[in-house]
Amino acid sequence: MESPIMGSVLPFLHIIERLKNLPRSGWVLRGVPGPESVSDHMWRMAIICMLLPKNDSFDRNKCIRMALIHDIGEAIIGDITPSDGVSKEDKHRRESLAVDYLACLLQTSNPFAAAEIKSLFEEFEENKTPEAIFIKEIDAFECLVQAEEYEERARTDHRLGDVLSLESRISTKDLSRWSKLLAEERNAISSKKSTDTLIVFVIGGPGVGKGTQCSRLAADLGFEHISVGDLLREESQRPSSVYADFINKSIKESVIIPAQLTCDLVKLKMNAAKDKGIQHFLIDGFPRSVDQAVKFEEKIHESNFTILFNCKEDVMVGRLLDRAKASGRVDDNTDSIAKRLRTFQQGNQAVEAHLRKQGPFKTIQCDGSPDEVYALFKPAAEAILSDVNRLVGN
Repeated sequence: MESPIMGSVLPFLHIIERLKNLPRSGWVLRGVPGPESVSDHMWRMAIICMLLPKNDSFDRNKCIRMALIHDIGEAIIGDITPSDGVSKEDKHRRESLAVDYLACLLQTSNPFAAAEIKSLFEEFEENKTPEAIFIKEIDAFECLVQAEEYEERARTDHRLGDVLSLESRISTKDLSRWSKLLAEERNAISSKKSTDTLIVFVIGGPGVGKGTQCSRLAADLGFEHISVGDLLREESQRPSSVYADFINKSIKESVIIPAQLTCDLVKLKMNAAKDKGIQHFLIDGFPRSVDQAVKFEEKIHESNFTILFNCKEDVMVGRLLDRAKASGRVDDNTDSIAKRLRTFQQGNQAVEAHLRKQGPFKTIQCDGSPDEVYALFKPAAEAILSDVNRLVGN
């Protein structure tokens, strides 16, 4: 006799929950800390299926479903690798029986789903249909993407170079194009550790005077001044930008822009300056979150200096209200100013703590006049240049 619970979907759901906590063995063996789970891998494979352009040579919806279940048997047998000493035939036998059992769990509550899971798994394993062949390629591509992300995060290859051989398994037009772009990105990241590049983050609350001071210092000492706020506003005004409405809304609501978008815009600006031979950068208004700082360190440059402009809140508010009379900026109004100050106060402590651990950190008091602040700012920047020149032997 079968209880109502046994005949429901609950036993099946409880078993596949293991996939959420089962680390992929290949990454574990390579020493990757906190590696993705099996379900992480399958989920992103399904997303990749959704992102590819329409193709009449395969059934996209079927590919999505196959991506979501192709490793489902590992909920029972675990993630077996060649290092486990299990033959391909034995691995297939164990996995097939595991899928059979999972199908049994669904037979009462949803016989259609039970049959579909078995059918999709068998089709994937046989690797003969366009969908199965395609999912094998997506499996390889997702591994390539994940390997690059692990290298970025840990700033080491974690013995992941062998994973690059998976690129040879990819032949589908769009996946091949994406693989080439991935290789270009990986090469760009590996070359980011230029010893000639000097980055100084200039952080502080809204209205503290970062932009004014950085513009002046850039002219005096030959830095390239990058205002992240200006970059975002420029992007929001670019007619063809797909981010325009999103950026404007985020600025108005004082919501921090995602790290990836901000870093991409900064990197483009830096590359343009480097093409002109400039290697010293003042980046003001960045990072505004730990996530932005980490993404910058992973994708652009690892070791950076920071100068914090510290200022009383009433002074900042007064400066912002004065600027609002002429700026025309969407975030220069009483409501937005309050939100910006609140956002800064909520996130700045964690950002400061992170940056203090990552490199030299100096604080300047900025309540005074522009000339008084500059009299503190310029010597601080000159001291950084002196330290860097001494380190490189110039």
